[in-house]
Amino acid sequence: MNMRSRFLITFLGSLFVIICSMVAIFWLLLFAINGQASSPVQLYKSVTQQKQITYDEQEALVTFRKIAKENPDDLMKPNIRQSIDTYEMKGLNIVIRKQDEILYHSPDLIVKSLIAHAPKFDTENIYTQGTIDNKGSLYRYLKFDFHFSDNDKGSVMILKQVNSFAEFLQRWGFIIITLILAIAVFLVILFNRSLNKAIIVPLRELSKKVQQLKEGKLEGKIEISTSKGEVSELAQEFEKLREALNRVSKENRKYEENRKELLSNISHDLKTPITSIIGYVEGLKDGVADTKAKQDKYLNIVYNKAKSMNFLIDDLFVFSKLDLQKLPFHFEYIDLKKFLVHFVEEYQLDLEQKDIHLTLQDVHLNKAIVRIDVQQIRRVLDNMIQNSVKHMNKEEKRITIIARQEVETVSITVQDNGAGMAVENLEMIFDRFYRIESSRNSDKGGSGLGLAIARQIILEHGGTIKADSKLGEGTSITFTLPLKENGDNEGNSISGG
Repeated sequence: MNMRSRFLITFLGSLFVIICSMVAIFWLLLFAINGQASSPVQLYKSVTQQKQITYDEQEALVTFRKIAKENPDDLMKPNIRQSIDTYEMKGLNIVIRKQDEILYHSPDLIVKSLIAHAPKFDTENIYTQGTIDNKGSLYRYLKFDFHFSDNDKGSVMILKQVNSFAEFLQRWGFIIITLILAIAVFLVILFNRSLNKAIIVPLRELSKKVQQLKEGKLEGKIEISTSKGEVSELAQEFEKLREALNRVSKENRKYEENRKELLSNISHDLKTPITSIIGYVEGLKDGVADTKAKQDKYLNIVYNKAKSMNFLIDDLFVFSKLDLQKLPFHFEYIDLKKFLVHFVEEYQLDLEQKDIHLTLQDVHLNKAIVRIDVQQIRRVLDNMIQNSVKHMNKEEKRITIIARQEVETVSITVQDNGAGMAVENLEMIFDRFYRIESSRNSDKGGSGLGLAIARQIILEHGGTIKADSKLGEGTSITFTLPLKENGDNEGNSISGG
C-alpha cells in the first residue's frame, strides 16, 4: 500500500469516526427529548403536533368546517376559490378530498404524495390534527371529515409547513456543536500524533540526510528512526541513490585524474616532436644542412615526427569516440582466414625492412565466418603489432599471428619474442594512457591508447581480450570473436577483407 492510499484511508477513517460520533450524539439527544430512540421524522411530527395552532389555522378550519356542515357541495363550486385564496395568501395550504380523489390542492402540494400520505377518513372527527409528508416536506394539518349530499366521504384539510428544526437547534444547537467540536479536536490531535510519529519525524530526518547529499556529503549512510512503512522504503531508495552517486563521484574523480594525465601526456607527446620539427626546420632555414644529404636527412626526420604526431592525434580521436560510444561500426560477414592471410601479406613487407619476421599459424581454421568491422579489426591487429615492434630487443625478431577455431568462437593471438613485461604490468596494459616505460619517449612509449582502443573495439564486437607475458621472453595478446551462427544474416557480404 502506497503513502497516498494510506493517507486517504486514514482521512476517510477519521471522517467516518466523526460522522458516527455525530449520529450517536444526535440519537442520544433524541432519546433524551422523546424518551425513545425516535427517527428524526417521528421527532418532527411529535414537535409539530405539540406546537400551538395559529389563529389563521383556527379561522380557516372554522370557515371550511361551517361550509362542510351546512352545504358540503359548495366545496366543489368555483366560488369557493375566493375563500381558499384568502387563506393561501396567509401561508396556508388547502386540500379538499372526495373519497380517494383530490378535488383541490394548493399549488405547493404534490397530488400523488397527498393520496399516499393523507390521513384516513374519520366520521367521528376524533383525530383532527397531525403531520404528513408531502414529497419530502413535512406539514402539520387540521382536518374535518364529512359526507357530501350523495353520501360520499369528504375531507377538508388545512396544512401549514412549520420549521421546527430551527427551534430544535436554538435549544440544543450549542451543546451539539460543542460536543462535535470536542470530538473533532480529539480526533485531530490523535491523528496528528500518529501522523507525526509515523511520517513527519522520519521525513524530517530524511530531509536532513538529503540536504547532506545536496551538499556533496556522500559517505554517510542514510538511516531513519522508523524501520517500516513507506517513509522507510523511501529512505532505502535514497540510500541506493546515495550509493550510486558515490560510485559516480568516485568514477568522475578517476576520470578527472585520467583527463589530467591525458593532458599531461598529450602535451608532452606533442611538444617533443614539435620542438624537434622546429629545430630541424630552423636548421634548414639557417643553412645548417648545407648538403643535399643533410637536407634529405632533416626532411625525413621532420616527416617522421609529423607522422608520429598524426598517429597520436588519430588515436586520441578514435578513443574519445569509442569512450562516448559514438564511433560508427560497419559490420559484415567475412572469411577470417582470407582476411588474416591478406593482412599478413600486406604487413610483411613493412616489417621486413625492420628485420622483423611476421608469420601466420592456422590452427583448424576451417571456413570460420565472423561478423566484424574490417577497418576496426585491422586497427586492433595494427595496434598489437606496433606494440610488439616497440618492445623488440632480440637479434632475431619474430611476430606470429595464431588463429584457432573453437566451438562458438575463434581466437587470434599476436605473439612476439620481445622484452616482455612483469606480471604486475599485465593487469594495466589495457588501461587508457598506461605506458610501461616511465619516460615519455614517444619513439618507443607510444600514446598509451593503442591497447585501450583495441579492448574497446573487441568488446563492441562481443569478444574478449587478454594478455600473457614473461619478462625477457616475449608477450602474447589474445582476443576472441564469435563465429557466425548457422543460417544467420544470409545475404550479407562475405569477403576476405
